[in-house]
This record gives sequence, structure tokens and C-alpha cells, in this order.
Amino acid sequence: MSMSCSFKLKSHPDKLLKEHLEYVGKLSKNIVEAKTINFKETFAKIAYLVGITHDFGKATTYFQKWLENGERTQYAQHGFLSSLVGYLVVRDFLLNIQKLDEFWYLPGVAWIVINKHHGNLRDILNEEVKKLKDQNELEIIKEQLNDIFSNNLTEVVKIYNSLGYSDISKILSEIKNLENLTQQIRKDIKKICKNGFTDNDLKYYFLILFFYSVLLDADKLDASGRRNLPKRENIPSDIVDEYKKKRFRKPKTKVDIIREKAYNEVSAKVSDIDLINERILSINLPTGCGKTLIGLSFALKLRERIKETFSFTPKIIYSLPFLSIIDQNAKIIEDILKLRYGEITSNLLLIHHHLADIKYKEIKDGELNIEEPNRSLLLTEGWHSEIVITTFIQLFHSLITNKNRAARKFHNITNSILILDEVQSIPHKYWLLINEVLKHLAHDFNCWIILMTATRPLIFGDKEIKELVANPEEYFNAFNRVVFNFDLRTKDFDEFKQEILNKILYSDKNILIVLNTINSCKELYEFLKKELALFYEIDRKDVNIDEDGIANFPDLDLINLSTHILPSYRLRRINRIKNWNSSNSKRRRKIIVTTQLIEAGVDISVDIIYRDFAPLDCLIQTAGRCNRNNESDKGYVNIVILKDEKQEFYKYIYDSTLIDATRGVIEKLNGMIEEKDFILSSIGEYYEFVLKWGSGRKHKESKDILKSIVKLDFSKTAEFDLIQEKLPTVSLFVEIDDTAEEIRKKMEEIFNSKKGFERKLEILQIRKEINNYTIQVRYSKKIEDVIFNLNPIDDLEYYRYIKKSELSKYYEIDAGLRLGEDYLKFIII
Repeated sequence: MSMSCSFKLKSHPDKLLKEHLEYVGKLSKNIVEAKTINFKETFAKIAYLVGITHDFGKATTYFQKWLENGERTQYAQHGFLSSLVGYLVVRDFLLNIQKLDEFWYLPGVAWIVINKHHGNLRDILNEEVKKLKDQNELEIIKEQLNDIFSNNLTEVVKIYNSLGYSDISKILSEIKNLENLTQQIRKDIKKICKNGFTDNDLKYYFLILFFYSVLLDADKLDASGRRNLPKRENIPSDIVDEYKKKRFRKPKTKVDIIREKAYNEVSAKVSDIDLINERILSINLPTGCGKTLIGLSFALKLRERIKETFSFTPKIIYSLPFLSIIDQNAKIIEDILKLRYGEITSNLLLIHHHLADIKYKEIKDGELNIEEPNRSLLLTEGWHSEIVITTFIQLFHSLITNKNRAARKFHNITNSILILDEVQSIPHKYWLLINEVLKHLAHDFNCWIILMTATRPLIFGDKEIKELVANPEEYFNAFNRVVFNFDLRTKDFDEFKQEILNKILYSDKNILIVLNTINSCKELYEFLKKELALFYEIDRKDVNIDEDGIANFPDLDLINLSTHILPSYRLRRINRIKNWNSSNSKRRRKIIVTTQLIEAGVDISVDIIYRDFAPLDCLIQTAGRCNRNNESDKGYVNIVILKDEKQEFYKYIYDSTLIDATRGVIEKLNGMIEEKDFILSSIGEYYEFVLKWGSGRKHKESKDILKSIVKLDFSKTAEFDLIQEKLPTVSLFVEIDDTAEEIRKKMEEIFNSKKGFERKLEILQIRKEINNYTIQVRYSKKIEDVIFNLNPIDDLEYYRYIKKSELSKYYEIDAGLRLGEDYLKFIII
């Protein structure tokens, strides 16, 4: 190749290889330099070297021909060759600065990260290392090297000289001795795996995840045309204080005085925190005590103190278990930020979950700008924001993962304050795993973890966690709002239905009935609608169902809530319930029939609750919806055990360990007990039961995954699953109105006219609208025919739709999905 001043090799159809390597290297280095972690200076240089070598293999004529005319052969692959170059470049650098003995593991980490940057991480020792002995793979490497030496060596040398690395020729000569090189890599990887396993140390797992994350983010951002990170924002630490002054009057009621006391007590604890040693923190307060404001205010004040002490500003990641409460909390936080910011941009506040809107907003040149779809997706999924509101699924499946897409955000989780709201929702079989992962994250990557709950689980021992509320008993005793009534006799569901009807007819109270299965929820709702129509002498078909799908009777509204109701209608109904205190709605009673979706965090309040038997933490969370603001002298929470013709409903969905532990605590309480005498004492005893009865069996999942992690068997992390679904799911789009029909037609237009990534981006632009009309339905093999007889959307087997003309057969605005009696026999939850 002649010595030309121009570069010709490309990394992407519209991008020079030299430019891509340069910007990925720089961006990787900038990401690490912005962190406060051990060995930052060395790690930043390693990140740069990984960045400038990650696509080295694209310098072959084979890859260039593939880019130019789609001619792809086995010699066009680039990851393996790039990883060998990256390994040697990192090793050479550490030798030159005389730090190879100290950081002996970094060349191996670089090899892993580069080798898998276009795929998911797998079992490093038993799958990836085998590639180093595969003669077919090594022959490909030899041919690729010969090709570069024969055709593109001059430009390759020039590229690396321009990137500040002048020894690429020496590195390429070393690669020629493939046997020695691959033997050395195998030796390093085996040592990493052995040390991690022997010492039971998560260090190497998280280092790989960190460098993998940095490379993935830098690579994808540059490939998208984005070469700078979003601007950081300085959020005032007292912004919640200012919001409270403007939003709320001076506390007068008993509940408001208690909330203010809790807020001030927790806020004052910021100055008492030992920032080095106290990284796991707890806010243990009753439901309805204002934990959202308390937690955010504390986090912002802690952030300011960390900035003053360590000279870096942590981001805040607010994580919750349920989608049903994310929008509620996000709206509160958005209202707070609006005090200081006219426009809430995505680099200030970002909401991310699998149903979230993907539009990344920034202020550029004084005007609001929405990034183009691909970059919006990358910045959103990469969590580039000061405050991120997300789900436990997104958070923990990015810490315990082998997935390329999930791992990319990991570097933005480091150096952060994590608020884990309603942390009791984490399955107890993962407590040990979450304990180890969060402790490592806190102390090796400078994070602070805040657990918020009314029912604090024993994920951390007392010596591992600092409680920010000096005397939780004081608040639980003061919040003595309800009386629990435990009736542990098994009750037939038909008998219960009649009992609820009588309670509605002969009382004037607002009542919430929380059931364990969708089927029982539907059955009770239909029974009540029918019987109330008879009582009010209304023909059943003439019962008024309003625009929100609520059944209106002369002096009450009957409301049905379950995941078989379209999301937009669920939200509208919840908002109606929350607005009870408006003057127009006070005169009308509310009767709510629901599943557990309203259990935690949803800010509603009723006079009486009936709750089908469930684990104790679920019962207590449900009780938080009763007399929440101390509107009356006492609310009543009735715990009942319901069954169908086969068995108790709780057996369909809950772990027997949790049920046994609950029984062990409350069976001696059969009868009535006040909130102040029950919650704190019982929840501690309950979790002790859980640990005692479940530790041998239930810690097995945690121990198995931890064992895999320290051995770098990343593929085993796929066994970590917070959702724990037992049945397959299908998405059903419901054409309930003209808007839904237009959205469905738009989807089909996109499917017919677009392909691949372009199709994905187009769908993302209307994802929020699609999700408003989509239900996720679990099904068993016995009813596959019912599900798959519905209309397919394009050729997607697991995405069906119900036409407007079919609504009367398959969907009712008030009751939701109805797929016939055969379906109802088999649908449980």
C-alpha cells in the first residue's frame, strides 16, 4: 500500500476505522477518568487501549469487502483477532510501566471484553478459552494476519501512530507466535478464575463487567454519531425542602406532624454518616409516612456531602419493584425539579423500564432538542442522567447479567446513590446474592445504598446496615391507623362473595378487596355487578359503565383492577380512586375489586380492606392502603383464607416457605390486633422464620449463582430471574377505540415497510402508545388454541390483537379480557 496521507479503512459504512478507534478510545478513557474508583489512572489508560484495539480486526480486506458489497466470509469476523491484539497491547503497556506484576489480570480482562463486545458473556473458562485451542479459529487468525501484512499494514501502523501507540508492528509480530500467545492467555484466564473461586471474590467478575460496560457504551455511542456524554447537572441539595414549603401548609394534623418529624430526623442524619464505612443505609418507616420525599431529600443531601468529601458527584438511581408506582413517584420527583428547572430534560431526570417512552431530551444552544431515535435509545438504556427512576428488574439484571444490552449501563451504576424502595419485594431466595453484590458495589465502586420499606427484610445483618430512623417503633406506634382481623378458617369463595355483598349493602364504607388470582377477581366483580343491579332494580345490561370502565350505581362506584385491564384504563381508575377527596366524589362510595397490583406504593386510602391470605409483608403492604392518612378513628383490615373447589388460592402463587412463616407468626393472633401492637414485632419474627425455614433450600439459588460468578461462568447469571414466571406469556393488543385501531395499523405499516434495526427504532417511537393498549397474558398449554386463534400482528407468533369488531366477544371495558369459560378455567394469576 502506498504512503498516502488519507485513511481508507472503514469501521462502518460511513465511518473511518481510524476515527472510530480514536473516539471510542477517548470516550472510554473519559468515562473512567470521571469515576472515583481505585486505580483510576491505570484503569483509564487500559480503557483507552481497549478502545483503540477493540475493532483492530476490521483492518482485513475481508471485512472491508463485507462493508462494501456484503461479501461475508469467515475471515470477515473481527472480534477474536482484535482481542489478541488488545491483550498484547495492554500487557505491553503494563510491562513498560513496570506494573504487570500488580495488574497481571488486566490483559486477560481486556481479552475477554474485546472478544465478546459484539455478543453476550458466557462461561469464560469452559467455553471462551476453548477457542484459543480451536485449530480452525487459529487458522482464520493466521489468514487475517497475512492479509493485513500483505495489504493494509502501512495504514494500520499509521492509524496507531496517530493514536499515540507506536509499537503495533511489534505486537503483530508477537501474534505470529500464536501457540505461545494463546497458551499465555489461557494461563492468565485460568489464574483469574482460580483466584476468584478460591478466594470467593467477586472482584474479577465486576472488573470484567466494568470494562465491558465502558467499551460497549463508548462503541455504540460513537457508532451512532454521538461523541460526547450528556452534560452533568447540579441539583440543589435543598430542593425537596423548598418544594415542601411551597407545596404543603404547616403541619397541623397528627399524620402530617409525624411525617414532618420523620423527614427532619432522616435529613439530619446526613452529617452523621461515616462515608467510608457506612455504605448500606435503611429508612424503616410505616406506609404513608412520605418515604418518597424523605428518601430523595436524604439522597440529595448525601450527594452534596459526598461531593464535598470525595470531589465527585454521584448520580441517584431510584429503583422500585412495580411499574404501577413508577409513574406516581416520577411525577412527584418531576414536580420537585420543576421548582428550579423550566424544562425537565433527560440528562436531569430519566425514566427507564421496558415500557418507557424512548425520547432523550436535552437543551442545546438554548433550545430543547430531542435526540434522533437510535441515540435516544442508547442514552436512555445507558442511564445517562442525574436521577434515574427504574425497576428492580432493570437494576439487578444489570448487576447480575451476561447480557450485552443490560451490562452496558453498569458503569453508570458505579459512583451512585441507589434508593431501593419497597425492598421487601426481592425474593428471599436471592437475599444472600443481593447482599454480596450490593456490598461489593458499595465498597469497590463507591456506591451508597438506601433501603426503604415498612417491612425491612433481613437481606443485611444489623452490623452491615445503618438504620437512619433511631426509633422506628415511635413512628409505627404513632401510625396506629388500622385494626387487623385475622380469620384463619378456610372459607369457600361463594360464601365470601355473599359476605362482601352484604357488607356493601349494609354499610356506608369505602371497601377494597384484594384477591390472589385474576380469575377470582373477575368472578367477584361480575357477581357484585349482577347483585348490585338487582338491588338497585337496574337491568344488568343497563348498568352505566363510564368512560374509564367504572360501573356506576346510584350511590357507589364499582371498580375492577387487574392486569387483564388495559394499562391506560388501570391508570385512569387508580387516579380516580386517588382523587376521592375532591368535593364531587365525596358523596359516592368506592368498592374496589383488585389483584395484588395495588398492594405496595399506590397512594390510595379506604375504610375497610379484605385481603386473601398472603405472605406477611404483602398483608402489611396492603394494609397501608387503609385509613392511610388517618381520616377516621380506625380502618379495618380483614385477612381471610379463600379457596376454590380445588385448593386455597394462595397455593397457586406463593412460596410455601413464606406462607408457613406467616402462619407461624399470626396463628396465635387469631382475632383482632391493632397496628401498633403487630407490625414491627411480627415482621421481625416473620423474617427470622423465613431465614430459619428457607435458608438451607432457598439459599441454594444464591449460592449457585455466586459460585458461577466467582468462576466467571457468566452464562449461569441467566438463572437469576426476579420475575419468576412459571407460564409463557403473549402480548394482546386491544382495539378498544379508534385511536387504538390507528396505532395497530401504524404498527403493521412499519412491519411491512421496515426491517431489522430500522423497524425496531420506528416501533420504539410509538412504544408508549402501543403499551397503553397491550395486555401481557400468561397461558397454559391447555388454552393455546384460544390464544393463538386471535389475529396475529405481522408474523409475530407471540403478539396478537383483538379487532374492534371482536370486542364484545373478547374484551369488556369494565371487566377486561374475556377469552371464554375454557380460558377462565385455566387462568390463575
